[in-house]
Amino acid sequence: MKKAFYSMFAAVALLASCSSSDDSDNNNTGGFSNEPVSGTVYNEDFTVGGGKARSIELSGTESLYIYLSETAIDCDDTSSNPIWITVPAEVGTYDAQTDGHVQFKDINGDSFEGSLDAKIEITEITETSVKGKVMASGFEDGENEINGTFNVQYCPL
Repeated sequence: MKKAFYSMFAAVALLASCSSSDDSDNNNTGGFSNEPVSGTVYNEDFTVGGGKARSIELSGTESLYIYLSETAIDCDDTSSNPIWITVPAEVGTYDAQTDGHVQFKDINGDSFEGSLDAKIEITEITETSVKGKVMASGFEDGENEINGTFNVQYCPL
């Protein structure tokens, strides 16, 4: 009887440890990461290396269009960037279902998709930069998933 009990206890412990390990693979559990934005964009590893923010008016609201890239970019850069974020031009926290949006772009193709669970926090806006945090996943598990902080150049119109 003791052997059966210990065997069952070991099996339950093993299953519990496997499920918690699987959960930790999700880049978006536990809140915002304090590391630079990283994750996966169209199944390719992504780490932010640069970006820019532009002013735009969306539905009558002063907003920011934020581009994140793996390489440094300047205000005149017109290359395709894998992550686009839109939020009101104010410090605050925004959700995908209300007033914050994240788009993932496949820079090796024409595909793009949004995120239904994105959380964006803008922590500082100055005359020269925009700082914030983003946490978002795409529609397919693991295909598009990012989490972390960013500090990009502000490019006024």
